[in-house]
Amino acid sequence: MNYFPKSNEEKELIKFIAQYQYLYVSDAKYFFSSTMYYKKRIHSLIENNFLKKIKLNLVLGELGIEYAKLFNFDYNKLNRNAKYLPRLLYISSLAAFYHNSNTLSYTPSFSIKNKEEFTSTARRYIGILEINHISYLAYHIPKNSTKQYILSVIYDIQKEKQYKNIIILADDLSMINASEFVFGMHQVLLIEDTLVNREKLQYLNNVNWSNVIQKLYKSKVHLAEYSFCDYTDYKDKYVSFFYTLDTEKVNRIRYFLLENKNKNMTIVCNKELQTTLNKELPTCNYDIIALEDYIEKEHYIYD
Repeated sequence: MNYFPKSNEEKELIKFIAQYQYLYVSDAKYFFSSTMYYKKRIHSLIENNFLKKIKLNLVLGELGIEYAKLFNFDYNKLNRNAKYLPRLLYISSLAAFYHNSNTLSYTPSFSIKNKEEFTSTARRYIGILEINHISYLAYHIPKNSTKQYILSVIYDIQKEKQYKNIIILADDLSMINASEFVFGMHQVLLIEDTLVNREKLQYLNNVNWSNVIQKLYKSKVHLAEYSFCDYTDYKDKYVSFFYTLDTEKVNRIRYFLLENKNKNMTIVCNKELQTTLNKELPTCNYDIIALEDYIEKEHYIYD
């Protein structure tokens, strides 16, 4: 090899493509600290046959494959099956976005080790998102999904035995009936898949809720022992907080209100989420707060 990748950034890029097979050219920016020069570096890797460009995607070139094998990278041979390509491209795009995240790590479905026990080609999940050491089985519902496909995701979650936390990234939340995504699990989070929401997802477990509660209610409520709320005064005040739409929590609140006609629930969330939650829980009271002011980005939570 006359040319050798010069930096750790280039090495990480090749390592990533060796594993994920494809990378959108536009997602290569997540691997370089300088957005000004990364296109030149990509061009150099293509020119020297470490990478190839197929339409809008980067794949390994001949020397890139040799390099990956030389350094014993996790290498997957390029899958050219057109039917499977959209799934591969989505998984690659998601992994690239979180490549340098300090709070979130992503394991794609094809890299889950215990394949015989846990995975098959029929399963719909796209991998595992680990956010501050809490694991979530992740699904994606594309915007062109049929009702049959959505039902197949529901069935897939119903038969899940290992994971009790689920994240569903949907291109269009209006396609989803939230009440159908209740399974008796700990959390089922329905999230519209935008770049803003992907960024926010990294801090799912980094909100200092005790500070939020102190700001809103001083010391009038305390951590609850109930499953249907987060804080209470153990009299007539019940408070639940939402960072994103959690269908399991919505269902627990709905059941509590159904069984206790004289009670009500106060929900703490941001303004944007209130619009969504109000459709699911129209009789609740809402305390709106700018949750980004309470995110501790360097705060880690261990389970």
